[in-house]
Amino acid sequence: MIKVTTRYLASNFIPPFVLGFVFFVAFLITFYMFRIISLIVNKGVEVGVVLGMVTNLSVSFFPLAAPLAVFFATIYTLNKLSDDSEIIAMRSFGLTKFKIYLPFLIVSLLIGGTVFSLSSIYIPKANANFKNTIVKLTSTGMLTSIKSGQFFTDIPNATLFAETVSGDGDNFNEVFLHVRDKSAAGQRIIFAKKGSLIKIFADQWHAPSLRMHLTNGNIVKLNTEGEQIEKVLFNEYDFPIFSAEFASTLLDKDSMKTNKELLNTIEIRQRDFTFTERTLPANPEEINARKEAKKSIVKSEIEYYSRLITLPQIVLFVLLAFSLGIKKGRGEGSGNSVRAIIFLLGYYGVYFFMLSLAQRGVLGALPASFAPSVLLLFVSLYYFRKLDWVG
Repeated sequence: MIKVTTRYLASNFIPPFVLGFVFFVAFLITFYMFRIISLIVNKGVEVGVVLGMVTNLSVSFFPLAAPLAVFFATIYTLNKLSDDSEIIAMRSFGLTKFKIYLPFLIVSLLIGGTVFSLSSIYIPKANANFKNTIVKLTSTGMLTSIKSGQFFTDIPNATLFAETVSGDGDNFNEVFLHVRDKSAAGQRIIFAKKGSLIKIFADQWHAPSLRMHLTNGNIVKLNTEGEQIEKVLFNEYDFPIFSAEFASTLLDKDSMKTNKELLNTIEIRQRDFTFTERTLPANPEEINARKEAKKSIVKSEIEYYSRLITLPQIVLFVLLAFSLGIKKGRGEGSGNSVRAIIFLLGYYGVYFFMLSLAQRGVLGALPASFAPSVLLLFVSLYYFRKLDWVG
């Protein structure tokens, strides 16, 4: 009887979970669709490449979508079973609340274990593949959409205008460049008679370095108020557009590393930071450098713990939804579902608040990552114990 009930409850839970999981993944993807569509329209990306990008992007959202999907699937399933009086029937057959909860616990452990396993290697690799594809497409096709007599704004912190552009898009006449300094300390205006795009490929797997070779022109430097402070004439000048080193920096983020690589990164950064702490800082720049080094360690630890927390998150969300999702009768208990959603939003509010404290050095990464789950465990157990309206 228990085995039949377990299969029945699990079979009722899985369809809404799958539907919710697909919905949340699709919802998260929409935030990136503009960039993907822009690449398709401007760079002429092949359909196979686009499908690969969407697949990798979808996989990278699994840890965010799975906890939300199990939460709402549990509430939906229990509301439906309660409305059909099936929960009351199961209790009348002698099934305890724990035996009814057991199928949800088993499924949540399977889902959590799967997502946790994927987070160790596959999800970081999918994230890296997506970012790597974006960088390669952006760099190799950076200037393919330049048109004669039109402003081009795809170059980071710069606007390009060329009176005439060659058929292959690599040579320009009467070039104008407006460059904004990253530090916001000023800007540069570059005029040149001619320009040509130079691509330097390291190999077929990496994004190339791009620079524009300009001839016979001048560079006007302006301050923040737009006043000219310097003018330089040149016969030849190379303007860097995209460097392989910059691409490597983009593709070396913690979210793209496997658990083993991430732990190794944390160990190296911690060792280097401990070594520098043996001596007093010599100047304010060194003090700031140490602060940034400490922040980088905390960010890496947060990324690592965020992967570990996925499994307990999924289990706790199911426990909370189960404890508040069962109705005592037809039409009753809708307030409990609303309360469960409020607790869910409260959990994420506390979670992100504590992570911000950790990033500012007020709190350690470990307690900041796991303390909200401990609080949610106590809340869920409290309502689970109260779930005894039948003898």
